[in-house]
Amino acid sequence: MTLVQMPCVEGNREHNFSKAKLLLEQYKPGKGVRFIQFPELFAIGFRHEDYHKEGSGVPGPTTDFLTAIAEKYEAYAIGTGIESINDKFYNTLVLAKPDGNVQGTYRKIHPFQEEREVFKGGNTMAIFDCSGIMVGVQICYDIRFPEITRKLALEGADLVLVPAAFPDPRSEHWNTLVRARAIENQLYVAATNRIGFGFDGKTYFGHSQVVDPWGVVLSRRNSEERLLTTQGDTKMIESVRSEITCYADIAPMGYSKIQRFKS
Repeated sequence: MTLVQMPCVEGNREHNFSKAKLLLEQYKPGKGVRFIQFPELFAIGFRHEDYHKEGSGVPGPTTDFLTAIAEKYEAYAIGTGIESINDKFYNTLVLAKPDGNVQGTYRKIHPFQEEREVFKGGNTMAIFDCSGIMVGVQICYDIRFPEITRKLALEGADLVLVPAAFPDPRSEHWNTLVRARAIENQLYVAATNRIGFGFDGKTYFGHSQVVDPWGVVLSRRNSEERLLTTQGDTKMIESVRSEITCYADIAPMGYSKIQRFKS
């Protein structure tokens, strides 16, 4: 798993693509199934007027970039871009396969606060079979909604990918949420966050990380422009779930009713 922790120049896809390619010159392929993940809206950013000016990236230049990266490095490439349908914008994740084709897309279900003025939320979760590894996806703010990750886990996800643009001062939230989703669902979570400055004065702290099913952070948290590469083993999922039997101990009958007591 390789996380591309990078800044973004708002509205300048060519610059951002060049930056990503430059960072990927350091890429060292690992064993097994390979993933390369970019931050949320890494190609265009969050300045909404750019969306009308630059046009859709999915399908379009962002999709083309991800499929080219996937084919070049023989990896699954993941990133999000602007999708425009009937004058409505979606923040849409693309997962490209090592053969250079798109395997599928996912639209961010939860646009964050002012994002709702521009983005329409999706209404469907997604799981991808990536050479036998079941991969669930979500985007940034989605990670604050634990029911998404739990549903993906119950549907068989081994790994959850989270491209994001979390700004200061919420690094503690980010670190805690990423670890919590891994621990409570006993699976891998790979979360890639943007760094640098936004047009609106926001700063992005990075802390891209891979967390294993035991809750161990496998990569050093930092705010540098860099690649973070680590490796996991899906056999660990079964081991952790056999030791702490959360799934076997689910008791749905106890969740269906609430008894209320008045003082």
